Parts: sequence; C-alpha cells; structure tokens
Amino acid sequence: MSHERVVDVDLRWGDSDAFAHVNNVVFFRLLEEARARVIPLEGPGSTILSAGLVVAEQQLKYTAPLHYRPSPIQVGMTVDHVGGSSFRLACRVFDAESDIVFASGFVSLVAYDFATAAPRKLSDDERTWLAA
Repeated sequence: MSHERVVDVDLRWGDSDAFAHVNNVVFFRLLEEARARVIPLEGPGSTILSAGLVVAEQQLKYTAPLHYRPSPIQVGMTVDHVGGSSFRLACRVFDAESDIVFASGFVSLVAYDFATAAPRKLSDDERTWLAA
C-alpha cells in the first residue's frame, strides 16, 4: 500500500536476558518506539496519535538471535491495510548493513476515542497520511 519507513532504534544494555540475547518481549518495545517516531506530532496525520490509538493485535516471527550492540538496529514499517477505524503495519526488525532480519510480523492499530471508550473512524487526513 505504501513504502517502508525505516527507523534506527538503540538497544539498551538491560534488553539482554540471561541467555545474552535481546529478549523477545523487547521487540515489541522496539516496534512501539519506531511507531512513535514515524507518526507525526503536527500536520497531516498527527491526529492519529493525539486523538487516540490502541494496539489491537501484534504478531512477530523471530528469525535470528539479536545480541546487544552499541549501534542501532533498524525497524521497518509498511502500511499494508487501512480499515474504517483501524490500520495494520507490516513490521520487521533488521540490520541494514548485513540484511539480517531478526523478526518480522505485523501490528494492528485502532483509532480510539478515550472519552467514549470506543473506536473512532479514521479521518480523511489520517487516511491520506497512511496512504503516503
């Protein structure tokens, strides 16, 4: 649907578990950090985050171990579906230099009105930004 956006994300020393690799739960934090950097804070599409957004579903397939390193890893995201009040991002966590993919999957997000505790329709402005 749209092109892949890639974000560099730093690992933290504490992300490593007792087996000396980045724990599987940390990958979801990496995806969250990348989403927060991609969604604009002002201008077209900025209401996606400011008006309310919740994670409905996320799934990852782990394909290679990731060990702590001081250089950032990359998170790539592509909008692959837009619904009435939701959208889905295809995601991958990878190393741009070696092309190793550590995990890939998706996250489904729902535009949410916290005042009414219910999903809200995506605006035309939000849809335009998602399509770009």
